[in-house]
Amino acid sequence: MKQTYSFQQLRVAQWLLGGLLLAVASCKNETEVLPDQGPEYYPMEVGAYRIYAVADTSWRNNVPTVSRFQFREQVAAELSPDATGQPVYRVIRSRRATATDSWAADSVLTVTVAKSFVTEQLGNRRTVVMVFPALQGKNWDSNAFNTLNGPLDSARQANRDYQVRNRYYAQTGAALSLQRDGRSYAYDNTVTTFNDLTAANGVNICGTTVLRTTFAKGIGPVYRVRRRYSHDSGTLAGCNPSFIYLGQSRSEVLIESGK
Repeated sequence: MKQTYSFQQLRVAQWLLGGLLLAVASCKNETEVLPDQGPEYYPMEVGAYRIYAVADTSWRNNVPTVSRFQFREQVAAELSPDATGQPVYRVIRSRRATATDSWAADSVLTVTVAKSFVTEQLGNRRTVVMVFPALQGKNWDSNAFNTLNGPLDSARQANRDYQVRNRYYAQTGAALSLQRDGRSYAYDNTVTTFNDLTAANGVNICGTTVLRTTFAKGIGPVYRVRRRYSHDSGTLAGCNPSFIYLGQSRSEVLIESGK
């Protein structure tokens, strides 16, 4: 059974954690508590970087146009802690056409790594990309800190367990092998998140939305996939799931990391 984490649960997570630590300390002689290794799937250190090989494809009338380039995310600074005392990092995102070109600044990402969740903020949009512990089937509200879900009726607004773009762990503790440009990349311990793929929200006859991220322990995000396709002709012909009238897809494979 999937577990759902609401906005309120995420907001009080740190308060509950403090009480839990006190309880653990009082029972130290009775049980041994293993450390929570969840944040190790998204390690952050000033100066560290990750470089991705990107394939970006736009679709029109079922014809793809592909653009390939490299993308770098580098931790530039550790900022002041957030309101709950969690560490916050500024990540500079840069782009270049090939490995021999110079990097050009693209955007800035802000990452907060708490013991119970990780958020990414690009512009004014902050999303929850992971929650801990990472358990297969667990799901949560990725938009707990924004209004991306759009206008909801009063009943749904009162119960944010209803989500338009839910996230869940499809795999945890799994090995992963990737290939890009003739090279292979292997990881022993990964977790993979997906958006809600049910017919109402993810994949149906008129549209496809797939958002996948795989994180490797001790490394961070190693594979990202985003697909948004419209199968709606906009005419009396209706929808054809085998035809992409308009769409965008992007895949990112980690090819280098270091400091």
